[in-house]
Amino acid sequence: MMSFETANTTISLWDMFYLGNPHRHMYKDIKHLPHIYAQAWPYFLTMLVLENGLRLWQRKEILRLNDSITSISHAILQECAKLFYRGSEHCLYFWIYNNYKICELPWNSVAFWYFSAIAVDFCYYWMHRASHEIHIFWAQHQVHHSSEEFNVTVGIRQSVFQSLVGIVCYAPLALFVPPVLLLVHQQLSLLYQIWIHTETISTIGPLDYVLNTPAYHRVHHGSNLYCLDKNYGGVLIIWDRIFGTFQDFYPDKPITYGLVYQKNAFNPLSLQFFYNLNLYYKWNSMNGWKNKLRSVIKGPSWVPGLSWTGHDGRRASVSGCRKKYDVKISYALKSYLLVHFIAVVNGYFTLTTIPHSEINFTCKAISTFYVVWSLTSIGLMFEKSSWSKCFECSRCLTMFVHLIYLEPQSFLNALTVVVYQLLMGTSVVIWAVSCFVR
Repeated sequence: MMSFETANTTISLWDMFYLGNPHRHMYKDIKHLPHIYAQAWPYFLTMLVLENGLRLWQRKEILRLNDSITSISHAILQECAKLFYRGSEHCLYFWIYNNYKICELPWNSVAFWYFSAIAVDFCYYWMHRASHEIHIFWAQHQVHHSSEEFNVTVGIRQSVFQSLVGIVCYAPLALFVPPVLLLVHQQLSLLYQIWIHTETISTIGPLDYVLNTPAYHRVHHGSNLYCLDKNYGGVLIIWDRIFGTFQDFYPDKPITYGLVYQKNAFNPLSLQFFYNLNLYYKWNSMNGWKNKLRSVIKGPSWVPGLSWTGHDGRRASVSGCRKKYDVKISYALKSYLLVHFIAVVNGYFTLTTIPHSEINFTCKAISTFYVVWSLTSIGLMFEKSSWSKCFECSRCLTMFVHLIYLEPQSFLNALTVVVYQLLMGTSVVIWAVSCFVR
C-alpha cells in the first residue's frame, strides 16, 4: 500500500500554476513523496477570497454558500475514500513498471521531468475523454459537473472513484516513467486545474493557444449542445486541437453550467452516487445483452441506432438559461451551517495528520463515517429536507456523547474538546426543541 509523507515539504504559490521549480518536486522514491495536493489548502482559500473580490469588482454575484460548501464537501469525501484505497489505483502501474519497464529513466533529470509532465498530461486527456464518453466512467465523473456554478470550489468537486478511472489510461507510461514522477505530475496537474475554474479571467494572451484556460474550461462545463464533449485537456489544450475536440469560447453565447439532466441537491452523498441508478435503469431498459453492454461502455447519450456519443442532432442538451436550484434559508441557519462545516473540516484535517501507525482501521472507519454523516446532514439542511432537523439533532447528540465518554483527548487538545462539547451540546438543545415544537 502506498502512502504519502505529511512532513515538512511545502509547496509554493507557483505550483498552483505548474510553474514551480522542478528540483523541489524530484523524489527518489514513493516514501519521500509528500501529499502535494493536500498541502495546497492555504492557496486554495486565498484564491477563493481573491475570486470573490474580483467578482464584486466585476459586479457579479459572489459565490453561493450552499453550492460552495457542497463542492468542498466532495473534495473531503474523495480524500476520506483515499484513506482506505490509496495505492490501489496505482497497483497496475507499479506492477507493469516493476516487471515490464523498457528502461529505467532518471528521476532527477530536469529534461525528463518536463517530458514526463507532457506524457502524463497526454494520458490525462484520454482519461478525461473516457470519463465523458464511456457511460460507466461518466457515472462517476458527473459529480464534477453537477454544480450550476463555475468557480474555484468546483475545481475540487470530485468523485470518490475518479482516481480509479485512470488505471488503464496511465498504464502505458509505466513502461518508462517512474511511478514517483507519475504521482508528482498528477498532483501538480490537479492544482493547475483549480484556478481555471473561474469566470473572472477571460484570457491569458498568446498562451491561450497552448494552455487550458478558464475560458476554454467554461465551455467544457457547459450543458449546451455546442459545449458537450469538448475541451478535455488538463494543463495543455493542444491535445483537443490535435484530436478534434476543441471548442473556442464565444462571449456572446451564454453557457448553462451543470448536468443536462440536473440533479437538484446539496447532499454530497446523493450527488456522488445517484447517477449509478440512472446507469442501472438504462441497462435494464435495453433489449439483448449486446445493447445492455453498449449502454454501459458507450456514451451517456447513446441509444440503439446512434453513434458512440449520439452525435446526430437528436442529442439531449440545455437550450437557453435554466433557473438555478437554490433553497432560501435564514442567515442564522447559514451561520450555523458554516460554523459546523468549519468544525468538520478541522476534524478531517486532524484525522489526516495522525500518522497511520497511530490510528487503527476501526478508528479510521468511525471517524470517516462521522465526517460523511456530518457533510450529508449539512447538505440536507441546505435543502430544507423534511427530516433534516432530526438527522442533525442525532448527529450532534452522537458527537456530544462521544466527546464526553470516549476520551477523544488523545487526538484533540483539551481546549478543542471543550469548544466542540459546547458547540454540539448547544446544537442538540436547539434541534431537540425545534423537532418537538412545531
